[in-house]
Amino acid sequence: MGPRMIGMNRPTAADVPRLSAPLALGWLCALSPFGVLFVIGTAWLHQQQGWLTAFGTFADGYRVVMLPVLHVGWSLSMMFAVYVAGPLWLLLVSRRRWRRSWNVHAMQLITCGAGWVLIWVLIIRSDLLSKLG
Repeated sequence: MGPRMIGMNRPTAADVPRLSAPLALGWLCALSPFGVLFVIGTAWLHQQQGWLTAFGTFADGYRVVMLPVLHVGWSLSMMFAVYVAGPLWLLLVSRRRWRRSWNVHAMQLITCGAGWVLIWVLIIRSDLLSKLG
């Protein structure tokens, strides 16, 4: 085997799919409702009585620190999901240069829709926000 045959089986730059910034932003927009669910789920777990009594006085200090962090996380994730994600995703889809296949955009749309349905069922219908805080 000569020096040319050594690297023949390795994938080249043309074979490896690249993660582009528009694709990553598109998926960030599509997954934004799940970010909201993560923050709300963390706040819900944070306020369970079992966690508070199990850790005793340590939980009180932790609660004082984490409650404002969770409020900021809730505000930022919800503002991004409601006001930024939709227009940014539409901008990414509308630019021919940034557009991926329509299958990718359909999956992003389905993912985002499923996240909003979960927010509706788990948070809004159960009135979870009024129980937190």
